[in-house]
Amino acid sequence: MKKFIFFLFIFSFCLSSSHAQLVVTQPTSISNMVSNFILSGVTASNISYTGDANAVGSFSNGNTTNLGLNDGIILTTGSINGVPPIGDSAVHFASNCMGQPGDALLSSLIPGYTTNDAAVLEFDLIPVGNILEFQYVFASEEYLEWVGSNYNDVFGFFISGTNPGGGNYLNENIALIPGSNTVVCINNVNDSMNSAYYVDNLGLNGTSIVFDGFTTVLIAQASVVPSSTYHLKMAIADAGDFAYDSGIFLKAQSMKSYTITNIEEKESRNFNISPNPLNGDSKLTLTMKQSGKVKINITDITGKEVYTSEITLNAGIQQVSLDKFNNISKAGIYLIHIQTDNFTELQKLVKY
Repeated sequence: MKKFIFFLFIFSFCLSSSHAQLVVTQPTSISNMVSNFILSGVTASNISYTGDANAVGSFSNGNTTNLGLNDGIILTTGSINGVPPIGDSAVHFASNCMGQPGDALLSSLIPGYTTNDAAVLEFDLIPVGNILEFQYVFASEEYLEWVGSNYNDVFGFFISGTNPGGGNYLNENIALIPGSNTVVCINNVNDSMNSAYYVDNLGLNGTSIVFDGFTTVLIAQASVVPSSTYHLKMAIADAGDFAYDSGIFLKAQSMKSYTITNIEEKESRNFNISPNPLNGDSKLTLTMKQSGKVKINITDITGKEVYTSEITLNAGIQQVSLDKFNNISKAGIYLIHIQTDNFTELQKLVKY
C-alpha cells in the first residue's frame, strides 16, 4: 500500500520545504549526547552504547514537524544516515538491515518473537528526588500494515536499583501506556488500540518524518530512592525480521528527578484509604451522611486522569475496592479526589 503514490509531487514539495524537515546527525560523543538529555536532579555515569554506529544520533528542528519534540536523542533499528533519511517524507520507506543481534530483555516483552538489529543505550544514574521521569516518542515504518502480524517492533526502558516500596527493581520496564502496565509496541498502540496515543503520519501526508506512524509524547516515570544508584537501559529492536525500521526519540533536557513531599491535601474527615501504599487488600472507606452518588477521580502527578468511576452508596460507613485502579496502574504518586453531595476531598495515593 505504500509508498510511491504522487511521488513526483511529494518529491518536489520536499525539495521546496526541506528547511521544515527533521534534522538527524551522528554524535561526536555519546556522553555529551546523554548529558544533553538530562535536565536536572540526575547525575549520569558509565555511559555505553551497543549496536550499529549508524543507529544512534541526535535530532533537531523538530518544532517544524508534527513529532511533538524539538530536539534530543534518536535510537533506531535502521540507520540515521540511510536512504531515505529520517527527515524525509512518510511516502518514502525506511528499511535498513543492519545485521545486528537482538536483545534478550526486549524479546522477553513480546514472547514468541525473535528480536534483531537492537540499539541499546545504558548508563548509571543517581537521582536527587523520589521521582525519575523523561519524555519520548516511539515511531515505526510498520504502521499500519503490520499491526497484529508477526512483525511487532518493540522497545523498553529498563531500570534496576532500589525499589522504594521494598526490594529492588530488576530490569523493570517503565515504557508503558499511560495509566496501565501495557508495553508500548506496534500491536498495542495504533489506530484501533490505545488510539489516543497514536499519530497516523502517513495518513496526514507527513512531509518531515519518514516513519508512517508514531506515538504522541509519552512520559516514562519511576519512583526511586534519593541519592541511590540506578542502572537505566534504553533499547529498541526489530521483531520477527530485520526490515521496516522503528525509532525512539528521547526529548532533550527532559530527564529529571524531583521530590514530591508537599502535595496539598485537605484534612480527611470523610474517607480514608488503607493500606496506602496500595496492595491487593486496599480499601476506600467512606462515611456517607446520606445515600447518594460518589465520584472517584484519580490523576497522576502531571494532572492526567488515569481512573474515574461513579457509584451509588447507602448512608453509613461504606467500603469500596480499589482493585480496578490497582490492576491497571504503574508505580508512582497519584491524587484521588472524592466528591459526594456532602463533601469533596483530596488525598495522596501511592502505588509501588
